[in-house]
Amino acid sequence: MERKRHAISFEHDSNPAHSKDVFTGNILLFYAYDVGDDVDLEYIQQKGLVDTCAVPLSAYFKNYHLPLSFLMTEVGSDGKMIPDSRCISSKIYHFGVFSFCYRIPFQDTFEDLKLKIIDIKKSFDEKSEIDANRVFKKTISAIKKPHFYNLKNSYFAVQVYPLKSKPTPDEFKERYGSKIASLLKLELYALSDYQTDEILASTIGYYGQDLMIIDSEATFVYDDEYFEQLEFFESANIQKLELQYFDRVLDQKLNYFYSQWSYKVPFTAYIPLIGERMDLPVSRLAKMRVDISVITERLENSIKLAGEAYYSKLYSVLVKKMEIKEWRDSIHRKLDIFRDLYSVYQDRLDTIHEEVLTLVIILLIAFEAFIAFMR
Repeated sequence: MERKRHAISFEHDSNPAHSKDVFTGNILLFYAYDVGDDVDLEYIQQKGLVDTCAVPLSAYFKNYHLPLSFLMTEVGSDGKMIPDSRCISSKIYHFGVFSFCYRIPFQDTFEDLKLKIIDIKKSFDEKSEIDANRVFKKTISAIKKPHFYNLKNSYFAVQVYPLKSKPTPDEFKERYGSKIASLLKLELYALSDYQTDEILASTIGYYGQDLMIIDSEATFVYDDEYFEQLEFFESANIQKLELQYFDRVLDQKLNYFYSQWSYKVPFTAYIPLIGERMDLPVSRLAKMRVDISVITERLENSIKLAGEAYYSKLYSVLVKKMEIKEWRDSIHRKLDIFRDLYSVYQDRLDTIHEEVLTLVIILLIAFEAFIAFMR
């Protein structure tokens, strides 16, 4: 977030009395780690590799492919393992992702809160990696192509309980909007009016006294009921992680197939029937395309929001701000390239097979003619 500033000014408020207002709430940190191609959740449960737990099913998510929820633990003062009270959600997804959500209560002014979040986020960046590595070592036997870790993504939310004075959402934004904007960007200095207005434009609300300001890397929640929104933040964070991972994999595969040697057809592919059984690059290409399409489709359609205008708006703003659509479009474009590449490769194999069969037929005819002539 380091950017060159030609004119730096400390953040200020038109009403100095508001700069000392103390807020109470929670800092919510979301982390997602891609650790492999696939995870056998049933095997983890059967072997008791982690301490699984039951969680209430969300009314806004389809329950066809549920993740495995488990308890995170830490070493207590007596040296024994106890539940980690700061980790309010820890899940393993079947497509090779670990997800964690941490909650840290606070009671500070906006100025102190900003500095606290910077320190806390840095600390929990390290803690989440340690926790994910512990879970990875426990479950490595259930992971297909394990690797710690392919990619990592994070997001955070600042939840504030409503003030006793009960200002309207517009009054709250007018009073604290500049501070909220710089808080979401973790900037120590005031943002420009243009940047502030752009961030505050992504404001939604349900009741008359609550509001939510959504940005690309963080969200500000002014509401005392926030648990239902957590799954949307987690889902969007995971979806972005997987899209970024697949985009990187597709880039690597494209570079592989663009290289000259990758287009060479092995000699065994020339033989009809036998060639079809070989593990050819075109076969691996088709399988990878199907796998990516299936997982991205599940991620995109895991949320059911028919008749839920508020949550539908929340999710659409998250998708826009986190640029999920752009990542999705990038993957679809590359999958189209792979589809064309697959067609070219397959056409080449079909042509070779036809030429081989034609040659065999010609040789058989020539052989019969030779036998007839000799007789």
